[in-house]
Amino acid sequence: MKNKSIVDTFKVKMQAPWVWLVIVLTIGLTVLFYESQKPQMVLYNQNIKSLSEYQSQEISLMRSMEKIRMGRSEDSAQALSQIMVLREMTASFSKKMQELYVMEVDAPPADRVASFEREVSKKISFVKLYLSNRHKWFIARDEFVLNNLDMPAKTVVEIGILLDSASVGFPVVRPESLMIPDSVALKLDSLLNLNAEQAITWNRFDNDVTILYSEDLIQFFQRMNIDEIALKSKIPLVFYFLSIVLLLSTFFFMFRSRV
Repeated sequence: MKNKSIVDTFKVKMQAPWVWLVIVLTIGLTVLFYESQKPQMVLYNQNIKSLSEYQSQEISLMRSMEKIRMGRSEDSAQALSQIMVLREMTASFSKKMQELYVMEVDAPPADRVASFEREVSKKISFVKLYLSNRHKWFIARDEFVLNNLDMPAKTVVEIGILLDSASVGFPVVRPESLMIPDSVALKLDSLLNLNAEQAITWNRFDNDVTILYSEDLIQFFQRMNIDEIALKSKIPLVFYFLSIVLLLSTFFFMFRSRV
């Protein structure tokens, strides 16, 4: 009898169900290994860290803004630097989200990411507007005080109390009982009205809207992280089980072939 060709032998062996079982098990193990190497957890943790750093930076910015609002600091350089960092952090986060979409990795819905970016942009715009106007207001306040030091001491004290309240960002109005010339009253009212407008601007960004949006995104990644941990904890068990079945199937196939 002539020896069978390799192709004929292969065709005969492939007809055996045990061979297909070994092939299926091998493919299953390969898929499990591939799934275990996916970088989702690393990506999720990176984004959680980025958003947490954003929150910390925003809190630092608001502390700087509070000092400027209350007149304890007139140097806006630090706040402007913090604004630039926030802008860069938001742009970097948006870029990472686009990369996740391309990689087809689970990511927050695009509208939620866009809402976060939009709120951060609004906050930055109002902060910059407030910084500019507040700096001008303090200059105008100092000029007003210097130009009216010759008024009666009681009047100077009353004006000082009004401007002190305005200097910490509270909207105040000139009491009718304050007896001052019309020209001085007009300038004082202008200062107080500008301060009231700045108080409105302050309320537009002194809130937790951006923090809440960032926290919502953090919770999304935390949920995905928990799901990924749960999935990855099961992979080794399935991997070991399929390995044992593959080993037993291979031995059975070998011994059966010898019979």
